Amino acid sequence: MSRTALATAVVLLLAHSLSAAADARVHGVVTDQSGGVLPGVVVVAAAHDGRVLGTATTDAVGAFVFEALPAIPVRLQFQLDGFSPAVSDITVTPSGNVQVKQRLTVAARSEAVTVFGTAPPLPPPPVPIIATAPAAPVLAPIVDHARESVCGPTRVSAAAETFGTIRASQLGAENGLYFAGDQLIVDRGSADGLAVAQNLVARRPFKTAASSALATAAHTAGLVQVVEVSDHSAVVVVVYACDEIMRGDALAAFKPEFVVPAEPSGVPAYDDAAKILFADEGQLVGVSRRLMVIDRGEDHGVRAGQRFTLFRRPRHDSGSPVVLGDAVVVSVQSDSATIRIEHATDPIAFTDFAAPQRPVQTIGARQPRQ
Repeated sequence: MSRTALATAVVLLLAHSLSAAADARVHGVVTDQSGGVLPGVVVVAAAHDGRVLGTATTDAVGAFVFEALPAIPVRLQFQLDGFSPAVSDITVTPSGNVQVKQRLTVAARSEAVTVFGTAPPLPPPPVPIIATAPAAPVLAPIVDHARESVCGPTRVSAAAETFGTIRASQLGAENGLYFAGDQLIVDRGSADGLAVAQNLVARRPFKTAASSALATAAHTAGLVQVVEVSDHSAVVVVVYACDEIMRGDALAAFKPEFVVPAEPSGVPAYDDAAKILFADEGQLVGVSRRLMVIDRGEDHGVRAGQRFTLFRRPRHDSGSPVVLGDAVVVSVQSDSATIRIEHATDPIAFTDFAAPQRPVQTIGARQPRQ
């Protein structure tokens, strides 16, 4: 393939990714009254003026997804033979990620039967049995923290300690997808260092490139708290889910970070730039409000709230850096940090860079090309 053809293909791919970012992803799970998943449910997404925006059918675990819906109020209609239709109204925001959990009830049926003969005496009324659902566990208070510092991508550290793996749901039907309030069984207990009221995050590793031999990144799916513990197993409750927590997610230490306001804008230090490593699972490029990971952390003085200028190096040494946008640090590890893109004029690729912004008087940086 010629250089011209290759460049054209890259431009088309980046333009498609940027235009798709304006749309939102809507996904969820449909269950029956007992909590069992319902495959084959037809889900219709429509605007309030009646326009059909898309249709989907739930899979074997009752899950459905619309990858790109416009940022408008949307009505979801759920239909399955034998069940009463249901409707759910949602509001879709640009580049959002809307999660829906819908329950269908069995449709009422009636028929007339005429019986001739002498009716037998009625049996005595049964003694009523009052069943009470088990009380939900009382969670220990959780320190206020920036949820954005928990949810999203992070760099995998070889020395990171794990606290077990989520194996199953303790109550109700099992579909492998868990949300706030669900009680889950973990394969470690007090003998492995777990204790009641301990907070942990649920993570799953992913590869940033098909050629990678090992996973180099992890997606944090939510926060859980230990409520019961034995020697080698425990029960945790989902405090909140960033999206869906899944069976097989590993538990890691919860390190809360407070909400830190963004620092004032400064001058980018292009000669001391960090490299952009990757975005979240399944995301190829960075756009506004998306999270990405850079290869600088506490070891290089990176701090929460710090601003970075996102740029692309010029093709020739004599050229000026091409500014692509700016970002703010939301979470810091020892050797990496997670940044939130504040705005972008072009999709951010993994070959681009992030220059720390410093006060004007401390650096004589070159002015970027506008």
